[in-house]
Amino acid sequence: MSTYIRKDIKIRPDLKRLMNLLYTLTYFIWLIPLRLYDILHGTEFAGIEKTADKDGHFEYYPSPAFSFPFLKRYIRRHMHKGKGHSVLDIGCGKGLVMLFFNRLSFDRVSGIEYDEKLCRLAEKNLKNTSGLVNVYQADAADFSGYKDYDTFYLYNPFDETILEKCTEQIMTTLHACPRKLTVFYCNPVFGDLLERKGFREEGHFYYKTRVYVYDSGLSGSVAKKRQQGEIR
Repeated sequence: MSTYIRKDIKIRPDLKRLMNLLYTLTYFIWLIPLRLYDILHGTEFAGIEKTADKDGHFEYYPSPAFSFPFLKRYIRRHMHKGKGHSVLDIGCGKGLVMLFFNRLSFDRVSGIEYDEKLCRLAEKNLKNTSGLVNVYQADAADFSGYKDYDTFYLYNPFDETILEKCTEQIMTTLHACPRKLTVFYCNPVFGDLLERKGFREEGHFYYKTRVYVYDSGLSGSVAKKRQQGEIR
């Protein structure tokens, strides 16, 4: 599992190794309560899918829940708890992050996943959730539904080539649907790519989760009307 360390901070090699070790230890420790949640609720969120990387798509690791409280605080403060926004988990795996977003006030919660087996598991895990929740089996590089979302989540699901194609697909929708874009990027190994595309880093949270924002300049009035329920 590739890990991200800020490029603007110079870290001694021994300290960098220690940070990566702590990252790995805390990550695998948190899988224990997730497994207990699965036992109690009959879900299958825990577990790492140790399949070979496919066409630039990385192995599945459940998103670390340590950043969830910080994400929740940001969404409450800056996004009206999600009201007036639709969120897409790109590389949703088994649907854990979709479950988290569904407990907020997003108008729509969806996920796309390249692997068919993971798609079926996500559908099973989310079958009893309320609200509008959808899982699509699709390649992020050519998904056609980005125009319906203004908020995106990634946990380093694929390589830089696919991320660039994905980002370009999202940004082409701004011509027909001007809006502010928000990207929550956990373990942002290729975060500098978003910055090259015009996104600005607006914040970062514990456990290597960063917030990137792109404002087309025409999005403010559109977002406000959506929050007020005037347009969809």
